[in-house]
Amino acid sequence: MDEDAKLIQEHSPAHPGSTDSDQETNDFKPSCPFCVIAKTYPPVSPLSAAGSSDLDSTKLDPPSFVLFSNAHVIAFLDIMPLTRGHVLVAPRKHRVKIGHLSSDESAEIGRVLPVIVRSVLKSVLPDIPHDEVDYNVVQNNGPGAAQVVPHVHFHVIPRPPLNYSYPPLARSANAPSTPKHGKYPPNEVPPARARNAVIFGRGTREDLDEEESEILIEEIRQNIKDEFDSQAAASSLENLDLSSDPKSRKGGWKV
Repeated sequence: MDEDAKLIQEHSPAHPGSTDSDQETNDFKPSCPFCVIAKTYPPVSPLSAAGSSDLDSTKLDPPSFVLFSNAHVIAFLDIMPLTRGHVLVAPRKHRVKIGHLSSDESAEIGRVLPVIVRSVLKSVLPDIPHDEVDYNVVQNNGPGAAQVVPHVHFHVIPRPPLNYSYPPLARSANAPSTPKHGKYPPNEVPPARARNAVIFGRGTREDLDEEESEILIEEIRQNIKDEFDSQAAASSLENLDLSSDPKSRKGGWKV
């Protein structure tokens, strides 16, 4: 079996409980593994996603490790990652190519994708500041562009420095209370022959470590929550009018 066929098979969770509600529509394809994941995991507020039973990975077999799920977007760990923290971000509804996205769907992906990226990198490479970290965000459309699963998705692929040693995940027993920022030589631009593989998110894949993934998604969910908490606080400050004239004030903190 070639790698693409294995990827499709691995990304196709068992779905034994098919019902009439699972019939194919323009927004849902029962044969699409990403549609099955989206149907199985309902929208959950990022403020309460950590530890939520609604996002239990064992709802599907093989497990699906969902780190973000709202009305328009769902994000989960790639089942055959290129690196630790390889995440897929997809629209909840079945859209084959990016040109099929509605304006609401594309706007929501644009809003949450940077949040997910920062949260993944903070979880996987906590000792490297964002300004110094390397990563891919890759999106393919159609078989000729190397799209394996015909449902729009963005690959988020952290690129750690050469010979990088992953620190213990923050929620694991051996994790330090505060990660120290390490000094690593910057990644060099790959040689021409290898450059395309890096650009298009290709390389050696490994099966997902399920035990590690349970810890990792909780860490990412918590970092996503922190991101939304920070955004809410910043929004409150922007909406607070500190004019000296009480009559001109907009009326307190607004979230």
